Amino acid sequence: MPEIIGEYVDRIVNVEMLEHDYPRRGRTHLLYDAARAKQGAPLTYLAAKGLIENVKKGDYVILLSGAGISPWLEWGETDGPTGIASLARALSFGLGANPVYVGNEKELGPVIAAGVAAGITVLDKEAIEVYKRKNTALSVPFPLGEKGAKEKALEIMDEFHPSAVIGVEKHAPNPVGVWHSAAGQAISGDTQPHVHHIVDEAKRRGAFTIGIGDGGNEIGFGLIRDEANEIYKQAYGATCQCDCGGGEATATATDVLVSAAVSNWGAYGVSAMLAYMLEDPFILQDADTERRMVEAMTAKGAVAAGLGASLPWVDGTSPAVQQAIVTILQEIVHNGLSNCAFGDMPASDGPRPGRVSS
Repeated sequence: MPEIIGEYVDRIVNVEMLEHDYPRRGRTHLLYDAARAKQGAPLTYLAAKGLIENVKKGDYVILLSGAGISPWLEWGETDGPTGIASLARALSFGLGANPVYVGNEKELGPVIAAGVAAGITVLDKEAIEVYKRKNTALSVPFPLGEKGAKEKALEIMDEFHPSAVIGVEKHAPNPVGVWHSAAGQAISGDTQPHVHHIVDEAKRRGAFTIGIGDGGNEIGFGLIRDEANEIYKQAYGATCQCDCGGGEATATATDVLVSAAVSNWGAYGVSAMLAYMLEDPFILQDADTERRMVEAMTAKGAVAAGLGASLPWVDGTSPAVQQAIVTILQEIVHNGLSNCAFGDMPASDGPRPGRVSS
């Protein structure tokens, strides 16, 4: 049954709604198909299954987000923070894990705000370990640029010994060290936290790794780098929009890659699968919580890509759509766990008896 649920969760989070001139329009299903062919099962199911198998109560899980490019996206974009917040909620309430947000200090502001709106407070490590505080996260800033990045990655891994590392809409360079935007244009690595070194070290230590993205330039897509570059070639006539020769797709692969129409939605899909597989719908945020999460991150400066403003839109999709996606996922989870026959359904459109609302 979980794979059946995962099949349709995958489909919901891969519904493309991009504007007609958006650079990656028409590539969502191609990237998903390539990722699915490589991995052989529903992607959100594989991610949730891996988390359940690898993450134990009290474990630390590192969450990487932030697609900022100074000065246009100084505090990051709206795709990423609420996905991280949703996973922090699911990992905390569902598995008893301790989320650790890692990223550029400015971009952590919207992530923390979205997490608080989702029910996850940020405290220091002592408060969590000594006082056994539950449903809390830590926040660890990571420097920009390559200098000192490997050393910082080792320091973080040595301190937390995470059982899993997850990237959501987190850019990473291609094999020749060049970073790209979603449009395939080269961007300076000096504007980015090189947290892909955390993923590389996690893999060396045997921690479970997940990459969640929507364009191919994010952590995880190294798993299908050749396929992704071929898809870009069909779109651009080249593998990227610069002359680096390495293609737009990142070199960083993960154990599981979740390809989605919007990275936040891919994360929501994983949270939905955790909610279903752990038989607790509360693990996934509801529509009202989603609204608060989106509003919280934009109040901290997260910018809607394309609009260039701190508005509660994500990748060209409205606030109503964010809530609708969560509502549909909630319905999939609730119905998947329900034994209710049609004849026993309540007449009203209100919540079914026994439902837990977040």
